Amino acid sequence: MTRCGIQFFHGHFLAALKWNPLVFTALCGLTAFDLYAFATLATRGPRLRICFYTETAKTFVRIAVISALVLNWVYLLSHCRDF
Repeated sequence: MTRCGIQFFHGHFLAALKWNPLVFTALCGLTAFDLYAFATLATRGPRLRICFYTETAKTFVRIAVISALVLNWVYLLSHCRDF
């Protein structure tokens, strides 16, 4: 995670993606959220709200998060000799 963060903040995005795809995705999401939050505060616009009302939507999000964690773990284990 640390090496991915260092590569990301130095602007080496492909190297960051190679080190840890899940952390790279989280950092990209955080960057997008920061830009959105700055634009919302600067324009004093309405904020976006994400709500999951149905149990099916909540279950889908839970399964997607667990799947992302497992896939990232498998990726890291399969590429450990490349590092």
